[in-house]
Amino acid sequence: MAEQKTPSIIAKTMEDVMHESMMPYSEFVILDRALPRVEDGLKPVQRRILYSMSELGITPDKPYRKSARIVGDCMGKFHPHGDSSIYGAMVRMAQPFSMGACLVDGHGNFGSVDGDSPAAMRYTEARLTPLALELLRDIDKNTVKWSCNFDDTLMEPDMLPGRFPNLLVNGASGIAVGLSTNIPPHNLMESIDGVIAYIDNPRIKLSDMMKIIKGPDFPTGGFVIGGEELVKAYETGKGKVIMRAKLHIENGDNDKKLIVIDELPYQVNKAQLLESILKAREEKKGVLTGITEITDESDRGGMRAVIKVKRDNDPKPIIDALMKYTNLSTSFAINMVAIADGKPQQMGLLDIIAYYVNYQREVVLRRTRYELDAAKEREHILEGLVIAVRNIDEVIKIIKASASTSEARENLRKRFDLSERQAQAILDLRLARLTHLEVYKLEKELADVRALITRLTAIVASRKLQMDLVKAELAQIRKAYRENRKSVMLKATADYVVPSEDDEKPVEDYIIAVNANNNIKRMFVKNFTMATKDFTENSSRNEICSAIVKANSLERVYCFTNLGNCYKLDSESIPEGKWREKGVPLKKVVPEALDGERIVFMQTVADNLPKGNLLFYTRAGMVKRSEWKEYGVVKSAFAAIKLKEGDEVIAIEHERKNCTLMFVTKSGMCLNADMSDIPVQGRIAAGVKGIQLSDGDDCLFIGQINGDGEVVLVSDRGYSKRVLVSQIDVMARYRKGVKIVDFNKKDNGTSLAFVSYVTEPYKIVLVFEDDYLSSYSTEALSIENRTHSGRPIIKGRARIKEGLIYNDKVTN
Repeated sequence: MAEQKTPSIIAKTMEDVMHESMMPYSEFVILDRALPRVEDGLKPVQRRILYSMSELGITPDKPYRKSARIVGDCMGKFHPHGDSSIYGAMVRMAQPFSMGACLVDGHGNFGSVDGDSPAAMRYTEARLTPLALELLRDIDKNTVKWSCNFDDTLMEPDMLPGRFPNLLVNGASGIAVGLSTNIPPHNLMESIDGVIAYIDNPRIKLSDMMKIIKGPDFPTGGFVIGGEELVKAYETGKGKVIMRAKLHIENGDNDKKLIVIDELPYQVNKAQLLESILKAREEKKGVLTGITEITDESDRGGMRAVIKVKRDNDPKPIIDALMKYTNLSTSFAINMVAIADGKPQQMGLLDIIAYYVNYQREVVLRRTRYELDAAKEREHILEGLVIAVRNIDEVIKIIKASASTSEARENLRKRFDLSERQAQAILDLRLARLTHLEVYKLEKELADVRALITRLTAIVASRKLQMDLVKAELAQIRKAYRENRKSVMLKATADYVVPSEDDEKPVEDYIIAVNANNNIKRMFVKNFTMATKDFTENSSRNEICSAIVKANSLERVYCFTNLGNCYKLDSESIPEGKWREKGVPLKKVVPEALDGERIVFMQTVADNLPKGNLLFYTRAGMVKRSEWKEYGVVKSAFAAIKLKEGDEVIAIEHERKNCTLMFVTKSGMCLNADMSDIPVQGRIAAGVKGIQLSDGDDCLFIGQINGDGEVVLVSDRGYSKRVLVSQIDVMARYRKGVKIVDFNKKDNGTSLAFVSYVTEPYKIVLVFEDDYLSSYSTEALSIENRTHSGRPIIKGRARIKEGLIYNDKVTN
């Protein structure tokens, strides 16, 4: 009989079993599943999804790809933990109501704030967002550490380069074994500003940092009440903030009040919230019985949930009760735990930023070393190629005399003392590279590579240069992906106020400006007066304004355009901006505006229209005089002048007394016309002819003058002058006029690029064809007679495209 084996029994204490089984499991869950890394702010599954999408080439400039393909590729290569967990993580990265800044651009049903589930992965598509590429940027330049994947067949990054502080921007939440994390999202611009401030001053105090990073910025908006609890959370890594919905009170039908929900606290399900409000009303919880109806009016334009209140009920106590019984007010428990130095750590705000800054310096250093090695290798090859092309006849002779490629390579090495790589590069050289132009290009490339090596060597050797590079690249990301805060920070619950239509609104004073990019912007008067309004070499067209008016929140702005239309805008409907910001196009404020339509004149109007007449001037030399009362039209958009096809309004003015009308054309003709015979016409009249134009000529300037001052002229060839208006006699309207400038006959095709009228000095900005901007005072231009061709204003630049008046004065 075969010997029967006795079953083996392993005797172990529970303490050993727990240590050998539970500890490895918990370590795996903590490090490889539930917690993000401080460097890139990503959990392993998120990092693997983004890297898989990058490997598949699903970048923002490529078409969407099926989500199932992305999930399958990620699961098969890097994350063998089930498709549902991968797809769930990918869906969250595509939800704008979950992420501070989405990393996946989803196409299809990716769920909703009402708690609707996303469609199955076979129905949806996705690709990377531009911001996700900033997390992956330079990953191919040895910037991060790599490890084998689960079956040792591929390499995967331990972390991504993470060129912006993603842990702060998108936050994180996760539950591990014995540990959890709950990091709120923050504003991208504030987070980058905070990192830059830390680089500038590593000893910055938390109180100073919180002036920059004011608090969490949730993608769903609402109000965040921080106070001492937020300070504690940022100091220790643990604390809480209160989140409240953004509400306002409207007047409904039959004197009823409407409580309107505009924004919700983060991660609150809208459908469940409205259901809980209905349930609280049915349970007759105090004043909530005053609610008559709840409707969800949300659409593509945004969230709008309406709670209708009985006629005689005050909505304020109802709102207080809703805050108490429903998720219109909820809390966010901050617990900032992330993996740093290979282990989970609870960190304050400054700790997170410190780890991130050190990591970014390491990324820049590793990238610079990689680029330096590549540059040195290229320099080595180029040195060999330059030797070859300088001795090309001898090189060809050696190659022809050699019996084989290997013999040719050895002969070249011996003759010119080359390395094997250099000799091979010479053998691979195409005959087309032997032209004089190509030889020059090789020598220039060698000089450029040596300059690059010098710069990269300096960066490797200097911690300061490394930090400067981190700052500069962060600033570029901030500029490219700037987005204002969505959540409003409050210090205490007493600061939370629900506005009502019945509240008396404070009257705010604004400055409204139209800049040289034809964009419109609104700013507070105090910000306008504080702004540095002076042209410097760093100034842009955003700061060169053609019209600046003052308006209060009760006034409307009449905007007259080059296409002859007038749009009446409420001052507060114009998006707020800063002096140096670009503003928004007219079409964004007025959807019915036509393509290419721009504002040429603005006037603020309160209750009554201004007195007097308006003068309209067109490029074809037409002039129209109309009374202001003609424009008291009820419509918010209407025609202000009738224009012929191809014509446009170039300027509009208030009529002044004792003036004549100056016309200056592109070809240099000038007419100082008497205005007495210009009739007063109706709103949609076309006006009368002001100057007789030659074929192909246009009016560049039309404006009222009073006999004093000078006409400023700049040609597209860069010649400038001022002409005293007293030298130009007054004539009848609709004449050809006289020459105001005599162009140099050598410069065929010369024309005027800029004309204006000056009585007190101001700055003009010239725009060259290469978009270079240069400013000059009108006083710097010499006074000449009419026939003079002008004096050169600048030499050696491209032709002048246009001239602009640098205006920082409010016109009314």
